[in-house]
Amino acid sequence: MTLNHASSEDRRRWKRYLLNASIRLVTDTAVIDGRGIRVSEGGISLFAAANLAVGTQIKVEFTTPPSKKLSVRGAVRYRAVYLYGVEFLAEDFRDQQQIAHLGNLFRTEHVHF
Repeated sequence: MTLNHASSEDRRRWKRYLLNASIRLVTDTAVIDGRGIRVSEGGISLFAAANLAVGTQIKVEFTTPPSKKLSVRGAVRYRAVYLYGVEFLAEDFRDQQQIAHLGNLFRTEHVHF
């Protein structure tokens, strides 16, 4: 008997894209440099030498080609030592626009950071 299960990638709400970019995390008390690993319209996985608890709300900032600065609010949803999974929070129209721009950028172009 063979079971046809969709891969975990197929079951995700948003397609994930490889990312190798410098990012900045802004918390209530610090500004932390990090590295983006993967990104989607739903969030970002990243590396940062920080001590952020699951549930912490942060701002993720990075620059996309051609030199457009994005700043999106998010919440830490996963942590394994210095690897974090951050869910983007579209709390207002500006956040929604930033996230939509990010999704359009990856869907329509082969982006290299």
